[in-house]
Order: sequence, then C-alpha cells, then structure tokens
Amino acid sequence: MSTQPRFAYLSSDGILHLHDEEHAAKHGKHVQTSLTDDESGFPIIEGQGVVYYADEDKAYVKGNKNDGQLIPTPPVLKQLAAELK
Repeated sequence: MSTQPRFAYLSSDGILHLHDEEHAAKHGKHVQTSLTDDESGFPIIEGQGVVYYADEDKAYVKGNKNDGQLIPTPPVLKQLAAELK
C-alpha cells in the first residue's frame, strides 16, 4: 500500500488497477481515486484486494475469475470503471 495519490486505469484486458500517476498514464485514460491498493495494484475494499473485470462487471476476492470468490460489485468500482470507459 502506498501513501502517494493513486490513479485508476483499465488494463488492456479490462481489469481495474491502481498505481501512481506516472505508471497509470502509460495505460491511457486514468482518474485519481481515494482508494488504496494491495501489493498487486488491485483496489482494497473492506480490507481485501478486489480484482474487478469492468467488461464483465464481476469482482473477485482471494484470487481472480479462475480461482477467486465472486462478490457483489462494489459501487465505487463500477463508478471508476464508468469514468474510464
């Protein structure tokens, strides 16, 4: 987790990531967020890193769509993704 401002962007496969502005800008459109991220760059929601697939509108904890637990999509992630599309 970083104390620097975080910026959200969608990867080429539609996964929401957070990073510093310089890294996020390399991926094109990005927006600043108050969310923090885990060591893999995924947003932390209620203490857990969440892998969010924006194109599918599906969110997972404890892994990704192959091995994670599907959870209801947090509204803040839907909102960020909408700003990035």
